[in-house]
Amino acid sequence: MTERTADRALLTYAVGDQFVIALRGELDLALALALQPTLGEALPPRPGTVIVNLCQVTFMDCSGLALLCRLRERVTGRGGRLLLLRPRPVVRRLLRLAPLDERFVVIERLLPARALN
Repeated sequence: MTERTADRALLTYAVGDQFVIALRGELDLALALALQPTLGEALPPRPGTVIVNLCQVTFMDCSGLALLCRLRERVTGRGGRLLLLRPRPVVRRLLRLAPLDERFVVIERLLPARALN
């Protein structure tokens, strides 16, 4: 069994004035619980545009979806905007079935900051 910890599934970095959270692997209950405190600490006080890179998330259940919803609430509560970058079809399907696909903005590539306004 492989170890599934937040530090193996999470990478944060900045691209210009955009804060990127890159997730990878299977975003299920165990990983969502491990990521919750880490994501809260990782966010800047005034996040601006936060992009969650989902291109390496191979599976997501309702726990992962709840994590994204809490993150979205936290970012928008601080005056920021949350975008999802390149979610795989399995994640898009879950968003559509939830139905939360209209609550999240999906982008296919990182764009210059002026294009996100």
